[in-house]
Amino acid sequence: MIVNMKKQLLFALSACMALAVAAQEEDSLTIQRNIRYAATAEEFKSDTSSDRLLDIYKPVNSSATLLPVVVFVHGGGFSKGDKQGTASTCRKIAGLGYAVLSINYRLELKLRPSATAITDFAAGTPADGKFNPALKRAIAAASEDAVLALAWVKDNADKYGLDASRVVIGGGSAGAITALHTAYASRQNVLPVKAVINFWGGLENADVIGENAPPVITFHGDKDHTVRVDYAYAIEKAMKKNGNILSETHILPGLGHALYDFVGREKLNEIDAFLKKVLKTGN
Repeated sequence: MIVNMKKQLLFALSACMALAVAAQEEDSLTIQRNIRYAATAEEFKSDTSSDRLLDIYKPVNSSATLLPVVVFVHGGGFSKGDKQGTASTCRKIAGLGYAVLSINYRLELKLRPSATAITDFAAGTPADGKFNPALKRAIAAASEDAVLALAWVKDNADKYGLDASRVVIGGGSAGAITALHTAYASRQNVLPVKAVINFWGGLENADVIGENAPPVITFHGDKDHTVRVDYAYAIEKAMKKNGNILSETHILPGLGHALYDFVGREKLNEIDAFLKKVLKTGN
């Protein structure tokens, strides 16, 4: 009985500490929610999680007039999830001195489910370098919305104190897949992407990474059974082939998928150092 009481007390103390940390983060940030970055897509008008809205997380005490931007894309297999689900990660990155824009986007596989669409990622990099059509459509739709978010940044930079010349795109899982596709395969020319944050994502074919591609920092568990770690190695190989010396690959031994809490707790310093190195900012 005494052991159980001690366990309950430790749990309560841990919960109180977590709430205190969250409150401290909230006090150090300004958060603006549900800003429209593009019109609602007609097909998705009944699905609020697919609406084109974004939240902005900004540090309160930054001395910078214009903050470098991180456009962050949530995961969920292109069929579920919402920008609020990665709010803790966005708060932590914003606390490093960035304006973090967390976006919702069209969840194509929620509207048109496919039982086999995301199994490609569990199987490892495709031998022929091609995903199945349903997955390709889902990635394309999400990336198109990410590009619309970049256009919003370009048009609203001064109004919201954003540095449109220093834009990073990132995400986790399906969000990272979207970010990687947008940066390396979409051929978007709305805004130059300066760097990519890749949490356990992958590219259909890493050969699309060319010379002068923006550097990427990758975190990927070597026991990931949702998106195989093969994808991280493929991106690393392509970066090295093109002489991209700023990119970093962090393989997380013994760990699996969707490690947001671990990265937020253990890897923030590495993310901060990478972004400062790439963006040449002291914020």
